[in-house]
Amino acid sequence: MASKGVKMHQNRRGCRFSLLGRLRVNKEVLPYLLLMVGAAVLRFWDLDLRAMHYDESLHAYYSWNLFTGLGYDHEPWMHGPFQFYGTWPIYWLFGASDYTARVLPALFGTILVGLPYFLRGYLGRMGSLVTAMFFVISPTILYFSRFARNDIYILVWTLALVICLWRYLEEHRPRYLYLSAAFLGLAFCTKETTYVTFAIFSSFLLVLVAKELIARLRGGSNLFAPFAPAAYLVLMATLALPLFAAAVAVPLRWLGANLPRWQFAEAESVNVGWAIFIGVLLFIIAAVIGLRWRWRAWLLCAAIFWGIFGLFYTSFFHNTLDGIASGVWGSFDYWLVVHGEERIDQPWYYYLMILSIYEFLPFIFAIAGGIYYAIKGDLFSRFLVYWATAGLIFYAVVGEKPPWLVLHLTLPLILLGGKFLGELLSRIKLGLGWRNVRYLALLLFIISLVVFTGRAAWQASLQHQERPTEMLVYAQGAPEVAQVAAEIGQLAGEMGIGKELEITLDSTINGVWVWPWYLREYGIDWLIDPDSIGGPPRGSVLILGTANVEKAKPYLEKYGEGRRIRTLMWFPERYKEMTPGKFLRNIISLEAWKNGWRYFLYRETWCPSGSGDAMVYFPKGYAPNENTRGEDSR
Repeated sequence: MASKGVKMHQNRRGCRFSLLGRLRVNKEVLPYLLLMVGAAVLRFWDLDLRAMHYDESLHAYYSWNLFTGLGYDHEPWMHGPFQFYGTWPIYWLFGASDYTARVLPALFGTILVGLPYFLRGYLGRMGSLVTAMFFVISPTILYFSRFARNDIYILVWTLALVICLWRYLEEHRPRYLYLSAAFLGLAFCTKETTYVTFAIFSSFLLVLVAKELIARLRGGSNLFAPFAPAAYLVLMATLALPLFAAAVAVPLRWLGANLPRWQFAEAESVNVGWAIFIGVLLFIIAAVIGLRWRWRAWLLCAAIFWGIFGLFYTSFFHNTLDGIASGVWGSFDYWLVVHGEERIDQPWYYYLMILSIYEFLPFIFAIAGGIYYAIKGDLFSRFLVYWATAGLIFYAVVGEKPPWLVLHLTLPLILLGGKFLGELLSRIKLGLGWRNVRYLALLLFIISLVVFTGRAAWQASLQHQERPTEMLVYAQGAPEVAQVAAEIGQLAGEMGIGKELEITLDSTINGVWVWPWYLREYGIDWLIDPDSIGGPPRGSVLILGTANVEKAKPYLEKYGEGRRIRTLMWFPERYKEMTPGKFLRNIISLEAWKNGWRYFLYRETWCPSGSGDAMVYFPKGYAPNENTRGEDSR
């Protein structure tokens, strides 16, 4: 039983379950299975419809290197190793292509839909189904479930942690501690946003522990009596403490200590000895606390957590010392560097805009539910309010704001909005009377929001793949890249040399990494310093940055007329020009409302989109077939 300091949430009758128990297909499981089937169709259908994004091409290419035997060593600038080792067996089974590079995120996006089933006792039966439905049609979750980045994996690990956390707080079974150690280890092997989620969850548990200690002091109770939130907090904190080694170094740098810095991809700037010393020191402190807490449980949890962490970061023991240093020190340190640099600079209201445009359905009910639960909610609903609020604040002030980070706000908002809407729908009883008229109006309002949300999801993921009219588009590879890759394949076939065809590639092209992915089976002659061009390029095909065309002109005799193409596309970021004065004027401007409505409905923009361009040169006399498609390249 929970002590008087904290009133623990109790499951409704019939909602109890064992996370490790046998799932039987019954009338309660069946709706989730059907929703997962629908989610799978949306996620796997035409998965290679869109050209590879800049980041996708990096992840896909380095996974391909691993698949072809070139190996993999963790580099913090590409986040955790999980996605590379997760993609490798898919390549082994089905080959490497745009489609297969996105199979893993599509699979995780489908799994996510089924997880609310395990929160029925907290979200309510109707709330869990509503939440699962939100996951199916969420425009941002659908978009990034068809996108080879690691954020969708983090959503699954995070929601699994939430399930284990609340099951442990209620049942106190060690199995949930072991599962939590596994999911936390996998999350830290996936992406650095885990540090943020860990901080939010830990601070919430810390508040519960503080309230309980105060209650015990006032009541004269035993301060050291078992208390589930304290036990969970001790376990998670002692497991993760060594991974904050780089954070410990921050105040030491302020005091003038000359400690190593992980500057982007240049791992050689790191003194491995310092990283190991601070990490080991924190591990010893954590181990002492953990062993004094509950030594058997802690040892098993530590073996699970560090076993997972060690296998991935050491590249399965092929890069042991540097891999551990890179994971323990480099990941968090690089993340601090990136957000200090603010390379992807966006206004503080950036994620509020994206949520309003795409996730308006859960956002509306999350706001209403947040107000209601802050006053009358139980412990779980207030946890959701705290999680969503803390996330909104953190991601508003964080230094780097790419669009995919919105997923880490979407998750708690969907849980909060799904729970609240589920409770509203549970109260609806059709019949006569004024109350039922209000319920009918609410139903019509919900249905309209669902329709608009589904439409937005369809537009973002399946309709506007070649036009940067969606705010979710950032550094998106242009379709011309795949087209050129197909034309190169056609040229290689006509010349009879196949994959021996050599291509000269300018390394200064904006978004150059989309090219190595599409040309992965050809020989690439890198043009590292275009300023030093002193002779004809070696390659039969030349891909040159537009800024370097004049420098290369004297050496282009063997090529035909070049063709300018886009390599990357960006959504036009005119919203950055918004000021308080402009905002107030737009509020009362009929024209501004009209333009906003047309963007909301049809994604019409009134300014040119951004792009990174390149010039492509084929051999003189060669005319690519305009109808060539890129299936072989994708």
